[in-house]
Amino acid sequence: MAQSVDMPIEFKCTNCQSLLSVPETGSGKRARCPHCKSLNLIPKTKPVEPAEPPASQQFFIDSVSGSAFGPITKLELDQWVREGRISGDCIVRASGEKRGLPASRYYPNLQPSPNHRPQTTNEEVALDRHPIAKTVATQDANPSSKTTKIARHNGYSVIPTATDFELIFHAAVKLFLHNAWILSTTALICMLPAIADAMYRLAEIQLDAIPQILLNLVQIYLSIGQARLAIQICRGQRATFATVYSGGDKFLPVILFSFLAYIALTLGVLLLVFPAVLLLLYLWPSYFLIVDDQADVFQSLTMAKDICTPNVLTTFLLGLTSIGILIAGLLVCGVGIIPASGFVSILWAVSYLAMSGQLSFE
Repeated sequence: MAQSVDMPIEFKCTNCQSLLSVPETGSGKRARCPHCKSLNLIPKTKPVEPAEPPASQQFFIDSVSGSAFGPITKLELDQWVREGRISGDCIVRASGEKRGLPASRYYPNLQPSPNHRPQTTNEEVALDRHPIAKTVATQDANPSSKTTKIARHNGYSVIPTATDFELIFHAAVKLFLHNAWILSTTALICMLPAIADAMYRLAEIQLDAIPQILLNLVQIYLSIGQARLAIQICRGQRATFATVYSGGDKFLPVILFSFLAYIALTLGVLLLVFPAVLLLLYLWPSYFLIVDDQADVFQSLTMAKDICTPNVLTTFLLGLTSIGILIAGLLVCGVGIIPASGFVSILWAVSYLAMSGQLSFE
């Protein structure tokens, strides 16, 4: 009898279009793209390879030096490669496509430019640097859910994923130790409106409604930047203090979300508190989804529920831990609240990315 041979399943990453290959046993599971770190659902059947592009198709080339060339045909592109005019790290984009790929993806024998060095900012604290795609069990993923359908694929995929508290906490500690200065300083900047309000109260100066509202708005604006900075650190991206002041584009959506959350929590408290606790457990990722530009205000509510459904206990433990850390910070002469707030910010950023399938701990 002839023995059956397992054929690898080849498919393209839904985000960066890289060609991935996994064993046939991975059918129906998930694989993390080694190039853009997005999670992809492995097809249950091997997809049909697209036809070879016609020789007349036009391409555009972005060189390492920043110069752009094109359009040129496929025949001309082949000729340029033979003449050595294109290096492996030049970006080649076919006409009609929004994003290009390195030329080495089309021509594996091409070498990168000797003058080009890839960026490795914060690489020592990156949590997912595996050279090959690794499959993950799919009991936590639901590709037909609304979250998967409405997620904006702007570089990162949102897939609800069950995550352990210990893994999140350990990763947050590691990231905080490597970025304690910028996280603590950012936390202090975000506290300035609250500190100003407290000083007025100590001086028994009653602020009018408008100054009080302005302080609250400044607090919201700075908090957006704080969340973005924490997300950047988790993704291994370059984070600077300028990020703290980058929340203008999400200011109005966050104001709307804060207003809706305030009404919902007020009603929840009036209904014997327990509904308010449930709202906090299930809807907290909405804030990060909005700030991270993954969904609008109303879409984020559905996505947040999907993300938290397999992580209710983990979220509860994270909430208790955050409260304990902040209280401990206050007990350290009051100033301990600054690093404590910085740690809490990175803790919840790690939680958001891990529970939404954008960060693995393998």
